[in-house]
Amino acid sequence: MSRIQLEVFKIIKKVKNEGDRALQDATLKFDRVNLSRSGLFPVPPAALKKAYESIPSELRSALIVAKKRIRDFHTEELKNLIRNWSKNIGGISVGQRATPLNRIGIYVPGGRTTYPSTVLMTAIPATVAGVREIIIVTPPQNLKKEMLAACFISGVKRIYGVGGPQAIAALAFGTETVPKVDKIFGPGNRYVAEAKRQLFGTVGIDSLAGPSEVVVWADGSCDPKKIVLNLLAQAEHDPDARAAFYTQDRNLMSKVKPLIPANFLKQIECFYDKNKDVIADKINSLAPEHLWLALKNPKQAMSNIFNAGAIFLGTNTPVALGDYIAGPSHVLPTGKSARFSSGLSVKDFYKWSSVIERKDNNISSLLNAAMALAKAEKLENHYLSLKEA
Repeated sequence: MSRIQLEVFKIIKKVKNEGDRALQDATLKFDRVNLSRSGLFPVPPAALKKAYESIPSELRSALIVAKKRIRDFHTEELKNLIRNWSKNIGGISVGQRATPLNRIGIYVPGGRTTYPSTVLMTAIPATVAGVREIIIVTPPQNLKKEMLAACFISGVKRIYGVGGPQAIAALAFGTETVPKVDKIFGPGNRYVAEAKRQLFGTVGIDSLAGPSEVVVWADGSCDPKKIVLNLLAQAEHDPDARAAFYTQDRNLMSKVKPLIPANFLKQIECFYDKNKDVIADKINSLAPEHLWLALKNPKQAMSNIFNAGAIFLGTNTPVALGDYIAGPSHVLPTGKSARFSSGLSVKDFYKWSSVIERKDNNISSLLNAAMALAKAEKLENHYLSLKEA
């Protein structure tokens, strides 16, 4: 067990056994905040409206624009999602029934900066899906006006100023103050990710999010400055964030590399190959969180891409549009998990139940087949229950 795994394990165990007392101890130790005196555990509902009314009008307008676009996108997604269906197949009606999760937790990271956009990108799809209750946890120093305003405009009413593994454990087990949830969403640092890993199964977990990633595949039709800015836009999230620039144009490579600031060189890979298939294979192997096809014919290139969290087409579509106002949630798979995972959507806030009903009394051939299988598996009561049907 690594040092981080052991530290997180001890925090989780303490929260499970001691509840609020463990949260207070951990928050005092790691954040130097006394929860019992902070007024942030929970945040008073009146503080949300007050924050919304007191932020600059430009930011308030931006939140309104972002909310509408995120809501409109996920509402359209929901319209195209088949949630309930059934079909009579040979005397047995079979189908599925989708029901939204009852209560979810959202972790909003803090530290280097504050992320009101993460509130919008998680809470709004959940609301569109019909989740009944949303709980937000975030480090106490993260509860600035813009964060509280984002909670207000997203319709979130319960916010707790507690972060780190202790917040994840509180959501998983419940404490005297923090309600137990069905599933936890939202990114976090390596300690938060480890807590989610250890608590998977005790509570639903959306993903184990890692540092931000972007690949830019560009040709000579794109301004080198735009390329560098899009690389830096993701690399600036975290020293562990990774960015890559791929091109078939050696001349473009010679223009881009000198524009990369020295302090970002370790985070940014530059790769040239004249063969587009080599580049496509490299992208599919990396399975990046963000992929910008800054190409003259981006849709043609996209036909060879199978693994990417979000794909941005064309030289005038900066990746940061997706971070804020394009519409789809910016919570995306990282660490090559786009090979098998998708970005956050309304589907993540549903669970599907199979629905089975016998419609025809004359299904002896089906019962005989089921009994033969039960006999082969030596499950006598399975066999007898079918025989008596």
